[in-house]
Amino acid sequence: MKNDRNPISKALKVLGWLAENPSSEAGVREVAAGLQISPSSAHRLLLALAEEGFVQQNSQTSQYSLGLEFFRLAQLTTGKAPIRQAALEPMRHLVDACNETALLGIYNQVRQEMMFAASVESGHSLRYVIELNKWMPVHTGASGLAIMAFLSETEIQSIIHRTRLAPLTGRSITESYRIVAELENVRQRGFAFTRGQRIPGAVGLAAPMFGSSGEVLGDICLTIPEQRFDDASKDHLVDLLVACADRITSDIGGRSRQRAA
Repeated sequence: MKNDRNPISKALKVLGWLAENPSSEAGVREVAAGLQISPSSAHRLLLALAEEGFVQQNSQTSQYSLGLEFFRLAQLTTGKAPIRQAALEPMRHLVDACNETALLGIYNQVRQEMMFAASVESGHSLRYVIELNKWMPVHTGASGLAIMAFLSETEIQSIIHRTRLAPLTGRSITESYRIVAELENVRQRGFAFTRGQRIPGAVGLAAPMFGSSGEVLGDICLTIPEQRFDDASKDHLVDLLVACADRITSDIGGRSRQRAA
């Protein structure tokens, strides 16, 4: 481990290792082996980080995970993230073109959840006001499915197993075979389309954004009251939406995945 005399460097490496670890929790010896340090050093670092709230210990398993303070700071800095800065102007153009509320969804691989980090509101008096910076599942709603469809098979199965596909509304998909089929449809189309899966009475359209290695980072979602949604306008909305998501992907140096014809 480089800079092994620098406590700040060592603490940051512990946080980085926990964030990148596929498991949500890890024991002292696992952290020590991953960072090639002694168990006693790993234990001291974890205790120090726990005192500040950056990690937390499970009282039943004695294992450690990222703490609330880590996620609090992560949420606060979301507004300063390049993806948010890159997204706002294209989102405004999207809303100018369709006059429906646009949302920026960001995926967190550690939590296997998403949050809405920014919104541009519709000019209609009837619209949904969405709470920002709140963790939400990705296994339901267009905003979640557009992300989940482009995760690895291992991660998809982990989400299905962990959440048991608990519904948010009566229209949420709760059977694993159905969600697997729907995710394949999303991959083929390049966008997700749902009715009332996350919010009763809301139509959702969402298109993914990708990073430099083709990994899904989040999505752009349009949320529309069902009584105002016109099926005849769907293709036009999808074209605007996908163009917005693709522009953001390009602006942040990402690599888009082509949708099927």
